Amino acid sequence: MQTLFKLKIEKIMSEVRKSFDVDLIILRSSDVLSYLFAEIYNPPPNEVSVTSVVIDMRTSSVTAYVSLLDYFRVREYYGDIPMLNIVPFFSWSTTFLDNLNVIGSDEMKKNIENLIDKARAIASDSLSACESRLCVNIKPLINKIRRTKLDEEVSMIKNAIRISEKAIEEVSTLIASGISEKDIAGKLIELALSFGADGIAFTPIVAIGRNSAKPHHIPQAVKFSGREPILIDFGVRFKGYVSDVTRILIRSNLSAEYEGVHEYINSLNEVIDTVVKELKSDIKAGFIDSIARDLMKRKNIDTYFIHGLGHGIGVDIHEPPRISSSSADMLVLGDVVTIEPGIYIYNRFGVRIEENVYIDSSGGKLLTTLPRVIQL
Repeated sequence: MQTLFKLKIEKIMSEVRKSFDVDLIILRSSDVLSYLFAEIYNPPPNEVSVTSVVIDMRTSSVTAYVSLLDYFRVREYYGDIPMLNIVPFFSWSTTFLDNLNVIGSDEMKKNIENLIDKARAIASDSLSACESRLCVNIKPLINKIRRTKLDEEVSMIKNAIRISEKAIEEVSTLIASGISEKDIAGKLIELALSFGADGIAFTPIVAIGRNSAKPHHIPQAVKFSGREPILIDFGVRFKGYVSDVTRILIRSNLSAEYEGVHEYINSLNEVIDTVVKELKSDIKAGFIDSIARDLMKRKNIDTYFIHGLGHGIGVDIHEPPRISSSSADMLVLGDVVTIEPGIYIYNRFGVRIEENVYIDSSGGKLLTTLPRVIQL
């Protein structure tokens, strides 16, 4: 993990040097800081209390100003990185704690201002950091860096995917008549944690029968009778990175009201296979979405597809690019995206399958491996 932090800092410095001649990089935005400190980041309200990061381009040293609240957690994960100086601060006073010099928030601001005043030029993701100095906005650059994932980042995502898939596969063996959506969701979380997940990426979606027609259904006390399809959308967090996997669980003897499920599954499989073959860098995300919709339109099922085709994943569960009909995003080398076509027939059932795909120099590479349909 220490290596990954160092690689991210070096990548930012390298990309900034290609375009700008600056002495300092000041990073303050929460999304950039959560990217750098991904291993200990949790979505709001439990964000990492790192307020600012200062990178000295002349010495390659990095200073992170961290709230005393999170100082020991940050030090535990990143304290052995030679290039990184972790400075704790307390909101209203200077404090000594176990021989630890904790500065006040005013002193922290003054320290950063002094560094800025002595610099020829700086780069920042927040222009408020450099109101009176020559400053360049590197937020768009860092957003692109975040998307072009390092091999080490892709490895973390793969691990998160494997844990999700293993949990879904294992929970399928526990499903029997009488089990509820809440029971299944609870088991998924329990299994994922036992398999090494650091937490869940979002509240699991477990939808039995008619509830599967609600794309963002929250698990209820509804019980499985034995003859309904079950939709599971599940993702975990592993070492700062997430997965997002959706599968359909069915028995061979579905009740008559779910007639057509298999046909729709076959259609979604065709959509996914067609789209994945078209994925590559420097292509519009909106065009990818249109491929899926055109194919579904030819099958007269496009009106049942009521959301975008997919999105990026990484440190957060929803990241650029947004793959939808209105998206102007371009796919880039290193993106990891979801492809998740769905069909939702109100008050009957829904079918969604979600794959995670890495875009490398050869095109789209499936990272998910679990069968799209799991027989109970």
